[in-house]
Amino acid sequence: EGDTATPAAAPAARDGCKDIAALASAMTEAEPFASLRTGNVMLGDQKVDDQFTTDVAPAGAQCKMGQMKGWNAGDPEMFVVNCELFSGGVFDEEENSVKAKTAFDAAKAELDKCLPAGWTARDVGNNGDERTEALIYETAADKARSEGADAYVYPLELRKEYYQGSMRGGRTQGWSVVLNFQASGPAAAAATGETPAAEH
Repeated sequence: EGDTATPAAAPAARDGCKDIAALASAMTEAEPFASLRTGNVMLGDQKVDDQFTTDVAPAGAQCKMGQMKGWNAGDPEMFVVNCELFSGGVFDEEENSVKAKTAFDAAKAELDKCLPAGWTARDVGNNGDERTEALIYETAADKARSEGADAYVYPLELRKEYYQGSMRGGRTQGWSVVLNFQASGPAAAAATGETPAAEH
């Protein structure tokens, strides 16, 4: 008789709630998200001081971490976790539209279930593009802070959109679903060239 293939054991399922709760908690660290870093991003043999790797995978996303200066001189540094849930190119737009919507809805369900008590979501509109969906999640303390701030940097955003613009700056055309966490820290340092996302 011929050899019989034995299927490989399925990998253990990640605890998505654990990762989401860990990110929400790590926002309040002295240096936000520092406990969730696994190392620095490397370019060849050079360490990138303000970009970090992480093992957290909220809603199954792939995430990267960064550190950047604030809006104005003297503003606190910003710490960000950018997570990609889905990316589809400009081809098969209709098919990828369904996949993007599925990824967005699944992530929303995970966030609604897994964020600590006191977090709420609000729809921030689509800027006239029906393909875009965006939700900001925040706590009561975040809302209070936003009311007196000149510029409010959201703590957590889930966004689905179709992008057809320039590919400059490394942005990919097509469908994307992203989950972004942001928190400010106590000190100012060198910039990464990125700009924290905010509501004015």
